[in-house]
Formats: sequence, structure tokens, C-alpha cells
Amino acid sequence: MKPSAADLKNLAVFRAVAEHHGYPGAQTALNMSQSAISFHIKALEERVGFQICRRGRQGFELTDRGRVVYDRAKALLAQVEDFDSEMGELRRTATGTLRLGLVDNMISDRHLRMDEVVREFLRKNHRARLDIRVNSPDELALDIANGELQLGILPEMSQMEGLQYRRIYTELHSLYCADRHPLFQVPDTELTIDEIARHTFVVRPYANLRELQQFPDARVGAHASNMEAQALFILTGYFIGTMPDHFAKQWVKERRMRALLAETVGIQSPFCVVTRSERRPSLIARNFIQELVANSWAQLHDDHDSKA
Repeated sequence: MKPSAADLKNLAVFRAVAEHHGYPGAQTALNMSQSAISFHIKALEERVGFQICRRGRQGFELTDRGRVVYDRAKALLAQVEDFDSEMGELRRTATGTLRLGLVDNMISDRHLRMDEVVREFLRKNHRARLDIRVNSPDELALDIANGELQLGILPEMSQMEGLQYRRIYTELHSLYCADRHPLFQVPDTELTIDEIARHTFVVRPYANLRELQQFPDARVGAHASNMEAQALFILTGYFIGTMPDHFAKQWVKERRMRALLAETVGIQSPFCVVTRSERRPSLIARNFIQELVANSWAQLHDDHDSKA
């Protein structure tokens, strides 16, 4: 099957339907009616010669062959977007779509004003589009490696072969408990690492080695897929856990959380710009990195000036 322009449109609609697990979400994302979406899905099924998805009382699901089509569609559409960006680079114009990966809750970090980075990037690159995917560091690294994402801003953890990591800033983490937890009222002067280690931890699977580096014998009672889930576990009062200080700040201000021995068990988590190592980032990606570095530099100097 040699894809035509109509095929690419049908594949784009199918990708949206698959990623939104049905027609309703895709209608909003595509600003398209259900009948129009149905038309594109039917046209794609006629083109490939088999059923790619099912809709019924049990909900929406892809067929086995539909999952293969979805995987190939993602790869093909990413290549088309990369081609558009590369043609813009030849014209010395940043065009096309930058597919960016971020971990959750970066928006609250004042040391990396992501809203300002995105604002300046869009202002200076008005012919470019920006798609942002939020996921775990491991999943984002895989997406960068297979070309689904062009760029990611990820914590510097276990580095994946084939990717290039450029450190840009460091995020500060502390160990937190909630006001319902027995340790909340214990002064730091009376706390010890051994005492903390007797309590139950909640960890993120992708970060537990770093979170528990000073508590090798800790009892893990819960796993959280992201920071919001981890905060929820901590707020129950049954668990303690490590979170970025900027994310926990809202609950600390409300006196619903406190850091435990921050100077002793706090963690520095370096963050990196991650790209594929075998190819130079596109112009659109380089422009975003430029804004990111400029913003990080400005924030660093603002912090130094405020401490002077």
C-alpha cells in the first residue's frame, strides 16, 4: 500500500481515535463530527482490507491487526512531521511539529519556568506546532528512541543507549510526611534515619532506587505511577515518600505536609534534555533547546541575585 494524501488523513484520524480510546475523545481532539470520523475509519478499513477497530456494548477496542496499523501509523506520521520540519530547515524556517516529552508536574517548578519556555518558543516560531506528551521517564525515553518524540526533558536516571543526555538543571527533592502521620510532630532534632526507616514508604517504580538510597531496608507499602498519586498516598498519613520540593510546596504552605531531615536525606535530581544521539536535532528542536537553556540560565542568575 503506497500512502496517498487521503490515506495519511485517514491514518491521522485513526491514530486520534486509538489514542483517545474511542470516538468521543477524538471528536474533541480533532474538532470533527462522529460521522466524519466514521467516514475516515471506514475508508481506512476499505483501503487496508480488514477491520481495524470494534465498537459495541463492551466499548471501543482495536483488533489485533488494528494494533499493528496503529503502531505503523504512529511511525509513518512521525516521519511525515519530521520531513516537514527538515524541509523548513532547508528554507531556514522553523516549521512542522515538535513532539516534546515531559514528566508530570514540571509546571510548578519555578526553577524551570516551562510556561515561559513554551511561550517564547511559540512567539519566535509562529509557523511551528508543539505537541506535548506527559509520561514516565522510562516511557518517554523509549518514545524518543523510536522516533515518536523528538525531544524530552527527563530526570538523569539510567541512561538508555542511543540517546544523548545534556544536563540543564537540578531539581531538589525531600522526604515528606503528612499532618496525619506520627512523624509530623517530631522535631528534626529528635529524628534519626533509623527512626524514619521504621515507617512505611510509597515510591515511584522508576525512581525507587534513588528515593530509597539512604533507606536500603525500608518497607515499601505502595507504588505510585506518578507524583500526584504519590502525594495522595502521603496525604493519607499512612506513608512517607520523596517528592520534588516545588510540587510539595502547596501542602507545606497549608501545613498538611512537612519535610523530614531535609538537609540530611534530601536528594538532588539532575534533569536533562534528551535527544537521539545518531542524528542532529532539527531546527525546530534546536530552537526549543535554545529557549530552554536561556530560561534556565536566567532563573539561575535570578536565584543568585536574590540570595546576594
